[in-house]
Amino acid sequence: MKPTPFEVTVTGLEQGIRVLAVRGELDLSTAPELEWPLEGVLAGEESLLIDLGGCEFIDSTGIALLVRAWQRLAADGDGRSMAICSDNDQVRRVLEITGLEVSIPVHQTREQALAALQG
Repeated sequence: MKPTPFEVTVTGLEQGIRVLAVRGELDLSTAPELEWPLEGVLAGEESLLIDLGGCEFIDSTGIALLVRAWQRLAADGDGRSMAICSDNDQVRRVLEITGLEVSIPVHQTREQALAALQG
């Protein structure tokens, strides 16, 4: 079975929050394809939601990229925040095992994540 082709979609603002949706496998070979759009969002002024609902697999390279994005937003001190959503059990398990969800809020659905980011 072939994996889903990797794709990153940056949506317009949803409730004042920029959303990056990841589809396919986020790993060593595809992480660079996420870096450029992620950098563009981080240079902006909006909070960030990374939607991993279409992500089938994530490895340590993908986790590291998410952590660096979160650290950068936290260091900016401008009140922006970041959340992740995913309904994929395998991806959520990796996020739990790595302890990522202790620092970055992880939600089941996009709607839950958007509501949490709005406060």
